Amino acid sequence: MIYYLKQAFIRPKDIYKAKGMKKRHLAAIVALLVFVVTLLNMIQILPTVNSIESDGKEIANDLPEFSVTDGKLQAEGAESYIHQTNTFLFFFDPENETNSNEIDDNLDRLKVPIGIGLFEKELYLNLSGFEMETPYSQIEDFNNETIRTIFNEIGNFSIISYLISFGILYIGLGLFTLFDLLFIVLFGNLFSRILRSNLRFKENMRIAILSALLPTLLVELASVFNVLSLYTFELKIILSLFFLYLTIKEMKKNTQAD
Repeated sequence: MIYYLKQAFIRPKDIYKAKGMKKRHLAAIVALLVFVVTLLNMIQILPTVNSIESDGKEIANDLPEFSVTDGKLQAEGAESYIHQTNTFLFFFDPENETNSNEIDDNLDRLKVPIGIGLFEKELYLNLSGFEMETPYSQIEDFNNETIRTIFNEIGNFSIISYLISFGILYIGLGLFTLFDLLFIVLFGNLFSRILRSNLRFKENMRIAILSALLPTLLVELASVFNVLSLYTFELKIILSLFFLYLTIKEMKKNTQAD
């Protein structure tokens, strides 16, 4: 496996030599790719995770007294307000002056990952695009102490929590990575036929996946450091096909020389 990785990262023109690579080596390389992609994404979200605890306590300290009566938020003497931190956009609105759409719009504009709204009749949550509305009538014993406890305890992650988060992220990103590789393999096989390489589909698949290693990691690195955010999928395909072209060209040259 190390031999093929060296080809992918050091001598991309020799990637064609992986056309006879064993299935277990191919599976190990894909698993390693997903591991590195997951690690890069964990590094990207760590600053957010680390700030959740302090931001949560900041919101908890400013939270006014309130209770829920007959499914409605009651807060005598407290006015509606908005509290923004690096990780939270918190709307306290017992007077029903805003709505969930305003939270969604501001999350996109301010680039804040978590939006929470305490409205007159419901609790609203937007977690990086995942939205949930829950009427207070469906929540038992809901008051300011409930929310204050949640905000004070949120962000207290243990090593086990990080490992579980990594595992969940690994599975999710693994599916996305396999989806990207599937398209690269399909485009690569078509491109290989256009170049008249005379390679079979399985051989093209191995070469295409190796050709995608460096482009995938480069694009992921660029995304982590906010250098690149648009057209990442298209860029992976284009760069992978470029490496595929280089190695097939090299293969045909060596074949003619022999």
